Parts: sequence; C-alpha cells; structure tokens
Amino acid sequence: MTFPRVLGLAGHSGSGKTTLAVALVPALAARGLRVAYVKHDAHRFLMDKPGKDTFRVYEAGARAVTIASAEQWAWLQRPPIPAIEELVRRARRAADVVLLEGYHDSSYPKVLIHRRGLPLRTVKPWSTVLAVYGDDPRRFKDRPPARIPRFPFDRTADLVEFLFGR
Repeated sequence: MTFPRVLGLAGHSGSGKTTLAVALVPALAARGLRVAYVKHDAHRFLMDKPGKDTFRVYEAGARAVTIASAEQWAWLQRPPIPAIEELVRRARRAADVVLLEGYHDSSYPKVLIHRRGLPLRTVKPWSTVLAVYGDDPRRFKDRPPARIPRFPFDRTADLVEFLFGR
C-alpha cells in the first residue's frame, strides 16, 4: 500500500484527533516527510490577538490580512471559504502529507478515532476508513466493519507503520 498523501482524522469532539495529529507529525518527519494540517472548526475561532494591528484592520472590514515575520506567516480571509479540495491543494504545495481534522464527510482516506464514553462518529462510506484508532467501538449498532484494522491508543507506532510503512 502506498501511503496516503491526504489523511483525515475523524472522530467525536474529545476523542483524540488532535492528540493523534501531534503524534503523527514527528513520526512522519522522522521518515523525511513534511506535514501540513488542515482543521475544520465547527465553532468560531480567533486566530489573531485583539488589539494587534492585523486584528484591528480585519475588524475594520478588510477582506484579507496577512502577517509575516522571518519565522512564519499567516493569512486570514473572509468568506467565501474555499472548498476542501482547494485547501488540500494549497496544503500540498507546502507538504508531502496533509492531515485533515474534522472533514468527516470528505472522500479522503481517514482514521476513525474513538474514545470510550463518547458517541461513535459515523463515517460513510466505510470504504474511506483505513483504520480505527483508540477504543474498539464494538457496541455500536453502526460500527466499522470488522475488516478495518484497529489500533489501541497505546499502539500509535503500529498505526503509523500500517499507514506509512517503515
């Protein structure tokens, strides 16, 4: 299996999606891969600091603002929000692997993360799910098919090896 160039991390809020992303970044970097991260936030987020120049200009109605330093840069833009395919295309320009968090209904391959005590995120079609990570969700009516490999939280290295090889 060739490794996924775009990998979704799907799961209920609090299941461990971001924790897995944080573990994947150094594991993939150790394989010589550059990683980009695209997160869908179902809530309103605040990327800038109130009172700072870019915040003030954006609040005044600028369509887009950018800030750049010697170490990093950021771009903040008003809607329309690009489709997931455009966001992935932009991320692929900067990285070898793109991790998507929160785009559960996308057609990209994904890992379903599940934590006991939380509802199971239903992903359809199941054919997009490469693996289940976390607690084994056997008790759910609409659970992942048995053919999908399962990796417990303490076997992250095995999941990485399954997805990206040695």
